[in-house]
Amino acid sequence: MKNTLATVQSIVWQALRNTSNPDVIRDSIESRLFALSRSHDLLTRENWEGAGLLDLIKAALEPFGIANGRSQHVVITGSNIRVSPKVTLALGIAFHELATNAVKYGAFSNNVGSVLISWTIKPSPEGGRLVVRWQEKDGPPVMPPSRKGFGSRVLERGLAHELDGAVDLDYRVEGLVCTMDFPAACGVRDE
Repeated sequence: MKNTLATVQSIVWQALRNTSNPDVIRDSIESRLFALSRSHDLLTRENWEGAGLLDLIKAALEPFGIANGRSQHVVITGSNIRVSPKVTLALGIAFHELATNAVKYGAFSNNVGSVLISWTIKPSPEGGRLVVRWQEKDGPPVMPPSRKGFGSRVLERGLAHELDGAVDLDYRVEGLVCTMDFPAACGVRDE
């Protein structure tokens, strides 16, 4: 509960920090709270014992049309592993931010762009690492932003800190590639 309240506080603070336009503030807060709510709903259905990563991704992308016409533009590969509640909440927000960015600037901003989402568990001396990759293609040419927005900060600082991992945002001309790498010990298991 404490982490959720900290997340809500961060969402509100960032929205207020970035603009004084009440409509933009409301939309920013509302969309992120709905993203958090979708993760909570998924966890509630699973008695807060975690969630399937595939289910989490579908829930996070549903508002962006994954179920209504855009599904052919999203390819998801990887075994349906279960992730802990902590990982579910962190990745739910992360996928929301990536999809929001794709709608504004990337692969979801046109009719031909697509996203490949994949993951694997890589062996490591610490017991394995979950590596999740979001790769966009066929959107408009991508360039690194001149300043970091809320989504970038959520991914690079928040997600990396929350899951004791690393996030790499690679702004390739052909599309954004986001690689999230964190210890599987923080709550990942095969289903």
